[in-house]
Formats: sequence, structure tokens, C-alpha cells
Amino acid sequence: MSFSFRLRQAREQAGLTQQALADKLGVTKSAIGNYENGVSSPKWDVLVKIFDILHVEPNFLYQDDFSSDELPLTRTLTPIQVSLLDAFDQLNEEGQTKAVEYVEDLVLTGRYKKPAADGVAAKEA
Repeated sequence: MSFSFRLRQAREQAGLTQQALADKLGVTKSAIGNYENGVSSPKWDVLVKIFDILHVEPNFLYQDDFSSDELPLTRTLTPIQVSLLDAFDQLNEEGQTKAVEYVEDLVLTGRYKKPAADGVAAKEA
């Protein structure tokens, strides 16, 4: 079963029409129809709302859409990235939140940001 089938199933189990779900998500009824027919996929912010409104886990909606053959190759972490993750894992939830905020601030200042590769536009914040 595909994401689109499971989305429709979850919506119906929640007792919602396409229009009612669309209203809760702030999208059009046709957008819901497109999601349920596999024509398009919801953007991340809409997807998060779907999980919340329909009380479903991502694994439920996507469980049959991925296979290990389709997963992208994972990249190897550098020693400094491993060190950073090890330190991060030692922090409690509040510490992890503060660490992420600090790193985001460093990126936003631009002073510590890597230059864009030749031919690749820098990602705008």
C-alpha cells in the first residue's frame, strides 16, 4: 500500500472528508485529492500537520513506500563530526536545543559559513 492509499485510509478512519482535512491543513480540497491519488506530495509543514490531525505516525503512512534498495548511500562522517555528535548525545534535551540554536546563529552570522562550491548557489536562509 502506498502513501496515498494510507493517507486516504487514515483520513477516513478519522471521519474527515477531503474538504474537512483541507480546511484543517490550510490547503485546498484538490490538494488533498492530489495527495490521495499520488499526483503530488504534501510539503513538509503540511505533512507534519497531517501526522498531528490524523493521529498517525510517519511509519504508518510511509511503511511500504521505501525499501533498503532505494535508500541513498549514507555518507561517512569526518572525525570532527563524530566528535560533535558524541558531545551532542551527552546533552539533555535543553542542552541539545541550545546547541542547535548556537550552531544556527553561527551559520546566520555568515562569518563561519563555508563558501559555496563553484557553480552551486549558496542556500539562502
